[in-house]
This record gives sequence, structure tokens and C-alpha cells, in this order.
Amino acid sequence: MKILNFNDGDTISYHLPLFIGDLELCCQGDVTLWNSSCKKTNKIEWPIVDGRFKALVKLVCGKNLICIEWGSELLTLTLFFHPPLFRHYVRPVYIICSDDDGYFQGPDDEDCSPQCAQEKITLAAMLIQSFTAEKMSEHGFQRTTFQLEHGQDNEPGCKIFQSKLTRDEAHSMTGDELWSYFAKELIEFDSASKDYCKWFCFMSFTRYFPPENYVPKTHGEILKSTKGHTALGGGGLALFGTGSLHTWARNVDEVSQRFTDNRKIDRRKFMDDSAYRETYWGNYATGLGASLHELGHTFDLAHTPTGIMARGFDDIHRVFTVQRSKVSRESSERSREPSSSRESLPKTTTNEENGKSICGYHPEHKKSKHISSGSSSEDSLMQTSHEDKGRQSSVSPSNAPCKLYFNSPIRKPSSIGSNSVSPQPLVVKLETGFKSKKSPSSMTISIKNYDGTEKHQMLRHEDGFEVVTELLLSQEGKLLNKTCRRERNSSCSSTSSTSGPQSPVRMPSRSTSQSPMTTVPAMLPNSPEEPIRIPDIMYQDGGAHWYRSSAVLLHYHKWFNQTSQCNQKYLPSVSGSKIKAPCGLRLVELRKDPEGVVFHHWEFIHDPPPMTFTLKLSRIDNMPSSAITIVVLIEDSRGNILKRKMKIEDLEP
Repeated sequence: MKILNFNDGDTISYHLPLFIGDLELCCQGDVTLWNSSCKKTNKIEWPIVDGRFKALVKLVCGKNLICIEWGSELLTLTLFFHPPLFRHYVRPVYIICSDDDGYFQGPDDEDCSPQCAQEKITLAAMLIQSFTAEKMSEHGFQRTTFQLEHGQDNEPGCKIFQSKLTRDEAHSMTGDELWSYFAKELIEFDSASKDYCKWFCFMSFTRYFPPENYVPKTHGEILKSTKGHTALGGGGLALFGTGSLHTWARNVDEVSQRFTDNRKIDRRKFMDDSAYRETYWGNYATGLGASLHELGHTFDLAHTPTGIMARGFDDIHRVFTVQRSKVSRESSERSREPSSSRESLPKTTTNEENGKSICGYHPEHKKSKHISSGSSSEDSLMQTSHEDKGRQSSVSPSNAPCKLYFNSPIRKPSSIGSNSVSPQPLVVKLETGFKSKKSPSSMTISIKNYDGTEKHQMLRHEDGFEVVTELLLSQEGKLLNKTCRRERNSSCSSTSSTSGPQSPVRMPSRSTSQSPMTTVPAMLPNSPEEPIRIPDIMYQDGGAHWYRSSAVLLHYHKWFNQTSQCNQKYLPSVSGSKIKAPCGLRLVELRKDPEGVVFHHWEFIHDPPPMTFTLKLSRIDNMPSSAITIVVLIEDSRGNILKRKMKIEDLEP
């Protein structure tokens, strides 16, 4: 038994770490995990799928002894939890109307009380805190994440806010109006914390009123039947409805069951916000992921071609569950076949032996409701992949056709102590003399939008050019729009968001295909004399990842670091096309206007960073053809951010 993503003695800054583990001699079953350093600990079982498991455990401040048990094998791991004590924090809030009891909508057999809502929202906040840490680590930024507001016991919680708004008044307001009202009311309630607090708010009064004798089919029809709902984020407020809160986990021991709950949502009674998956788990995934998306907007993140800030939030369940696939199951079984000479596992495994183991968007937004789904990926800092340790087989000399034999079937222990027979040997005939064939250089992506339309994007590479064809189809399959553009491939820009995929990133759609094309990053403008080598990254969980420029922005953001006040004369500034950052420039990000979607960025993550930068058209090979203005975001080493709208004609050639 191995833990793949933590080492014994690691220190983290958040409450709920996600453990990813591997069992070489077991494909299915359960592992039991608990924190023996916690007085009120619960032993929780987590499923094993294809020899892999994922598990969560709540930490206490200081030293934590984590125990993981499978059958007669026990692995212990020590983790240290130290809250970062940032000045800036995120405050989870449950909003109740002045004349309401605070119960949210849900089935009769579900607890929909305000106390239950608080517990669900608190756990959700800890889950997205853990998600952020793991996905920042994918980019090589360690496990940096934001801090949740906590009390003297260092425990996070969800506050109840009693609004002056009545339920009928709230139901008569649009999403934009609700966001504007609560943004003002919350600031008036606690103006002292407005510069340090991001409000992560959920409205208790969301209600679904489906029409009689008709079941809504599209997301637009569902929204028309829903009152008191929105999904908006910006400034200091992320605001979300509670139409699917009844599908969310209340405690850590419910997470696995809730993320695999295949029951169908009855649209005749309850809101279905699941990206057309129509299941309880789909509603949990979309709701949790969309709330993170909105919180991301409060961290100054824009919409991106892929990832959480696109439609990738629908895949957030993949981070907390092991995805079963036929291919991985068959290859896993073959690679896990034990050899006849292997010794049996020790009955107990200690941490001394294993301590250092191997280790689109949502239809409503503040000021922007653009549905963005992209196919391209971004340059990134580190590649994180975990592979099963398959045993190498001996191969006869090459020069002649040969046969590869896997080991004979033997009986091996299962998780409940009984014996099971492994599959029959697989014989593969190896032949030589084949000629290499050029890998395909085209890709098609299909995305179903919330309004029922479908977008098909076809990318084809030929003779140094990329041809992108986009089709927009109505619900009936009628062609609504067709565009085609031809762009020259570039290997010298920093990061292009609309060029061909640069790393084998899984698309936010449900396709499991990966792009065979990569682009070699070159020297960044105004970077050190030696080239900055940025290896490709393979995202592990579909669309549930931070887009590269989003990760860089968060890495230096004030809500992710211990910051101090900065003298006004040291803030970033723009004069013409010249950028100045006296504290050191870390990120220059270009966004389309008015859509606000990122299409290009430069990053400066190595020390010392430059203090000046010049925006030149020659450095931007993927400028939107019809653009008149763009939005430029600038971030320095202290997390100071400047956003400026600029005319294309003002940029240097």
C-alpha cells in the first residue's frame, strides 16, 4: 500500500487533505482511514477502484497521525497542519430572508434545516480549498490555497446572515439584482472587513416551481422555473443558489456516496443543474464546481479556454473519486499480476517503511454571461503523473518474431480475506518490421451548451498552419453559424490560449481523447538571459484544473499569501504600451473585450522578475481578428493587480 501524493512529515495549511493511494495486490474493496490524533475521529471506509483509492481526513492543528488500514495491513503517516494566518480570508455565509425560516428546498427524507445547510457549506468550502491546493501543486506551486475564516479553535464554519429582504421581494428580483443588493447589504453589515474578506454566500430561499403538465428539458427552461437563484461572482462577493444543496455531502463520510449517487433528479419536483447529467451526483459536481468558479471571479480570475474558469468545473467530482475505465482496469490487472518469486506483504506496514512513498461556463455571471469552452492548453511548470508500477517482463532477442508471456495465474488474497483467481495468462505476439506512421494531427471537440445548442470545433494542423472550423447547431440540429480561420503555428510566444493544444490535457467535454500535438516554449520577453524551460503538464482530472495563467495569478494573489501594505508609488502602472512594476512583474494577461476570456499571457515566475515590459503586437500571434480593445491584467510580486482596457492601435508594432 502506497500514498502517492504525500510524504511522511509533510506540512500543509488547510484542514482536509486528499490522499491518493495505490494497492498493488487489490483491485476492489475498501480501505479504512482515520486520524488517531483527533479525539472525535471517525473511521471512514473509502472504495478501492482498479487498485486505486482516494480518501479525505480532517486534521487538527499541529501533529496528525493518519492511519490507513486494508485487511491486515496498516500504514501510518504523519502530517503537520499549521494555519497560515493570512490577513485575507474567505467567509462562508448562509443568507436567510427576514420573514423566512431558512430551510432550503429538498426531498422530504433530507434534512433541509439551516444547521444542515451550514454544515454542507462548510464542508464544501473545505473541499474547494483542498481542490485548489492539489491543483496548484499540479503547476509546481506546492499546495498553496486560500484561508477560510475560523474561530479561536481554528475550526472553519459558516455564518448565518439575516437579510432585511423578504422572501417575496427576493423572488421578484433577477440574479444581477440579488447580487447587487447583497453586495451592498453585506458591506454595510461589516464594513471593517471589506478589504480583507471574500463573501462565499448561498441563498436559502431558492425555489423551483415547475410548470404543470410539462417537464422542463433545457437548462434555460429550468432557470425560468426557479426563483431566488443565481451564480455570480466578482469584487468581494460570490453568490449562489441552493436549488441542488440537498444533493451535497454534509460530512466527510458522505463525500464518496454523494459523488457516486446515480439516482435521477425528478425535474417535476426539483431543480436539475447537472450539465444535462440528470443525476444527484451530477448536481453535486456542477453545484460545487460552479460555486468555486464564482469564488474564482472574486480572486480576479477571468474566463479561460479550459479549466475551472471555463466549463471544467463540471468535472470536479473526478478529483475526489477514482474513475473506472475498461482500459485502465484491464491494464491494471495485467500489471498487478504478482510473480511467483514475490514475497507476501508484511502484515503491518509502518511509516518508516512507506513514509516516503511515491509520491462552460455557467450561464450567469457578473457582467459577463459568456459560455466559454476551449480546446487548447497552456504552458505549465511541472508535470504530475502517477503510474502503476508494473513488473517488466523478459523479452526474447529482437531480430525475430518473439512472444511475451505474463506470469501464470495464482491465487491472491482479496480485501475480505478470501482467495480469488487472477485472470488467465495473456500471450502477446510481437512482430518487427513495421514502419512508423505519422500521428494524426486533427481533433474534434463537441460541447453541449446550457441553452440546448451544440458547438463543434474541429482543429486540423497542416504545413505549419492550424485550421479551426467552428459549427454552432440548434437543438434541432440546424446550422446557426459557421466560422473558419487559418493561423500560423508559433513556437516563440509565451502562452497562446487559442492556438493548438500544447500539452496532453483532457478536454472539458466528456471525450477522453488527448491531443498528440505539443509546442515547445521558448524564452519569455524580458526574462533572464537563459531560456526558461517549462515542461508540459498532464492534468489528471479532465476539466477540473486551473488554467495556467489562473494558477500563476493565484500563486501571487493576496488571498494566497501573507502580505503587507504597499506604498502607492510602488504599485503597477501603464503608460502607453509600457508596463512598470517596481515590486517585480509576475503576470501579464490579455483578455478579450467585452467577453473577458483569456487568450494570451506572459509569466515571470523566476527571480529576479523584470520591472518593465512593453506590449507589442509582434509578441501576440493570436490577437482576435475583430478586436478593437483588449483588457490587460498586470500582477506584481506582492499580489497588487491592475486591470486596464487598451486600444489595439495603442500597442507598439
